[in-house]
Amino acid sequence: MKLSTFYLLNRTLSEHSLSLITRFLFGTSLILIIALSYSYNEINQELINYSEKVNQTQRVISGLHQLSSAIYETAQHTNSYLSLKDTAYVNKTLASLKTIVPLTIRTDTLIAENKAQHKRLSAFRDHYTQFEINTNKLINGGNSLNPAIVYVLSKRRNAEVDSMTKLVVSMKRVEDQLMYNRVRSRENYTAQVFRYNWIIMLVAIVFLSSAFVLLDRELRRNKFYRVDLENKIENLNRSNSELEQFAYVASHDLQEPLRKIRSFSDRLMTKYQNEFSEEIFTMLSKIDVSAQRMQLLINDLLSFSRIVKTGTEVKMINLNTALSDARSNLSEMILENKAVIHSDNLPTIEGYGSQMIQLFQNLLSNSLKYHKENVRPVIRITHRLVDGEIIPGIKPSHSDIQFHQIRVSDNGIGFKKEFAEKIFVIFKRLHGQNEFAGTGIGLAICKRVVSNHNGYIFAESMEGNGANFYIYLPSESLLN
Repeated sequence: MKLSTFYLLNRTLSEHSLSLITRFLFGTSLILIIALSYSYNEINQELINYSEKVNQTQRVISGLHQLSSAIYETAQHTNSYLSLKDTAYVNKTLASLKTIVPLTIRTDTLIAENKAQHKRLSAFRDHYTQFEINTNKLINGGNSLNPAIVYVLSKRRNAEVDSMTKLVVSMKRVEDQLMYNRVRSRENYTAQVFRYNWIIMLVAIVFLSSAFVLLDRELRRNKFYRVDLENKIENLNRSNSELEQFAYVASHDLQEPLRKIRSFSDRLMTKYQNEFSEEIFTMLSKIDVSAQRMQLLINDLLSFSRIVKTGTEVKMINLNTALSDARSNLSEMILENKAVIHSDNLPTIEGYGSQMIQLFQNLLSNSLKYHKENVRPVIRITHRLVDGEIIPGIKPSHSDIQFHQIRVSDNGIGFKKEFAEKIFVIFKRLHGQNEFAGTGIGLAICKRVVSNHNGYIFAESMEGNGANFYIYLPSESLLN
């Protein structure tokens, strides 16, 4: 027990193993309790049955005793009448005879299922009929009967009495044996009921003990997780604080030297452009371009850091409005590329308005940036409700709710299938800086925005056949 308890309390035991152990214990205990309860019920029914049979046998034995006594009293009263000629014994004899028939009927009812006993009782009735006839002749004849006839009738009556007594004794012997067997069976079933009570109680104790051990283990592990979670929250708060400090430094201290680099390189190029050689002029141009790219990278990092911390309250957001704002921000880029954007009617969700604008803006910008040469960009945005269980890798707690699926598809250059997950990694670029401008943060921001809304985002594409971005946002609020 100590070893198993230690195993159950071991924190390295996985949730899957714990679930299997709990289900096994519950299933085994349930099966055992059901099986034992069924057996207990069967044994209890047998105990009741044998208790009733014992009571019935006792009534039969009591009835046979009374029957035997009634026969004996009838014979004795008749003999007293014959010897004393006292009519008082006539009434006693008749009274005794009247009790025999009801006793016979009651005994017959009690032994109705026992054919052998029923047969003996039928023989008893035949002898009783003759006994009653002879007794009535002796009583009714009185002093007028010939002594020889009285002798014959008395002899026949005594023979019937002996036969009836033997039958009653035989029946009592059978009932005594039945009583012995039934009492033993009753005692046996009583003992089994007692044992089953202990077994069921033991199973219940084992199950409750196991449940207590598992519950205690979970409470201890939850305490461990709570402490660990508190430490992680503290570290996260510290990290966010450092990130805010970094954002401040990036927005002020880092950008100031870059502005000076660009300013001085621009002044050198403007003032001494006729004096510099082509090589020096090219180097100054590269310095300016690199500083400009560094400035763009810092601005994108600032945008990403602002997404990490929401900083705003949750509101009802009309995604049609968010999309319209994103299109307005990209209006020049859309006009320049003569892009066509088709959109379904989008839902209203709980979320962060500025983040949803950034989501659509980055997705549209991505589609516009990676369009095919000499091909007009066409972007389609569709919406439908889907069950959470169809989403790959969804959290178990989210599988029972519905999600808004928003698909953003384009006819651009696409990408290879193996990059479907990598494109959401920050700073991950599939193309060189000379081919397409950018820092590789846009899609990472999209993933962060969707994650902030407890949603999921996936991409699929084939190189040269455009790209599809699937955004899943919960249809019911999961934000605190």
